[in-house]
Amino acid sequence: MVLAALNLRPVISAFGPLLPQIQEDLGVSAATVSLLTSIPLVCWGLLALVAPALVRRRSAETVIVLCLGLIGVGAALRAGPTLSWILGGTVLVGAGIAVVNVLLPSLLRRDFPERLGLMTGLYTTAVVSGATVASAASVPLRSALGGSWRLALGVWAGLAVVGAVAYLPAVFGRPARVEARDAQAPAGRNPATLALTLFMGTQSLVFFTWLTWLPRLLVESGLSGAQAGALLSLGNLVQLPFTLFVPVLAARLPTARPLVFGLCALMALGLAGLLWWPQTPLLWTLLLGAGSGSAFPLALYFIAHRARSAGEVPRLSATVQGVGYLIAATGPLLFGALHDLTGAWTLPLGLLLAWTGVVLVTGLWASER
Repeated sequence: MVLAALNLRPVISAFGPLLPQIQEDLGVSAATVSLLTSIPLVCWGLLALVAPALVRRRSAETVIVLCLGLIGVGAALRAGPTLSWILGGTVLVGAGIAVVNVLLPSLLRRDFPERLGLMTGLYTTAVVSGATVASAASVPLRSALGGSWRLALGVWAGLAVVGAVAYLPAVFGRPARVEARDAQAPAGRNPATLALTLFMGTQSLVFFTWLTWLPRLLVESGLSGAQAGALLSLGNLVQLPFTLFVPVLAARLPTARPLVFGLCALMALGLAGLLWWPQTPLLWTLLLGAGSGSAFPLALYFIAHRARSAGEVPRLSATVQGVGYLIAATGPLLFGALHDLTGAWTLPLGLLLAWTGVVLVTGLWASER
């Protein structure tokens, strides 16, 4: 499970530190290059909805292995020579991640119902660890591979192979349609669906927007590419303790509302700092990482916790993550377009700061018991 989860972010987070060179080499606008981050989010949104149908024919374990293979092929194609190759590989990567995004959290509820908080923490820690390693390694890999950002992105195909091979033992001996025999999902729509979807979407929008554009913002502020990549890595690294312990706290507290207030305050302070006091980017990056590192595992915990049965989790997870990531996909694209339009970071950062208020409202709603 951990090795599979490690593959869910590297091919996305590795782009940030390389964006300036990618944009220059391809000769495209900031809005166009942001498609390389937005397309996976659109795939996560649209294709997450098909995950429950896939596990009616095959076990979730089999589908996960196949999707890890798809991620590996897509990562290799993103080392291709033209934008069309890169976009095609990005679609394959997004498709594979979309299905695994839905199935792994549902297996936590099925296999570890009494340790849901801890297992959600381990899963999200693995996801964020993958993002941390990728963002930190992007620039050094490019240097080690002769300055080629294509090869620096393509190496992540190897991690997908490792994840698929490691997950194979979970496939053997598993009935082909194990989920079909499990507890059936209750009839009717879960009343928490809308709140969970909006919280997933809003917090993901804030995270993927700053994940994509923070290195570019820092480079234009005078930092080198290596320094910007190191700061992005720290922003991901600081998430790790929060991804592990926030779900555990949520499972023990009578209400998760204090956690929602806390994570929104951290994100708002980080964005306000970048907007008004950009001279100290380290502090603001750490605050952003702590806030987003709390929001993501909390959103996944809410999905598993508020499902009415283990059989309902795949369907609820598909809806929440599917629509939620479609919302999130608009963030990097809009942020880049506003920067192209104004030539500055003030308006994009101000809009993202205002969006944090929406995260607060939706988080409080989702945390209702």
